[in-house]
Amino acid sequence: MGTFGNVGVFNVLGPKFFQFDMALVREFRVREGENLQFRAEAFNVFNHVRFNTPSVTLSAPSTFGNITSAMDPRIMQLAMKFTF
Repeated sequence: MGTFGNVGVFNVLGPKFFQFDMALVREFRVREGENLQFRAEAFNVFNHVRFNTPSVTLSAPSTFGNITSAMDPRIMQLAMKFTF
């Protein structure tokens, strides 16, 4: 049985990407010892495309070396927390 080459494991680098995340937090005092916190978070704020690494599966020659997927787009979430 032959070998496929002498390159080590995890030597395939993917494309570079830029990601900017942001969070806004505001805390309100309800009573003494009780607080309500409001939080808004956004991930990948500018919605830049972020590609995954190329396929390195030798058994699938049609996709070998191709980038066939991307990471998550912009995600935003809201949260409230009541502490007592």
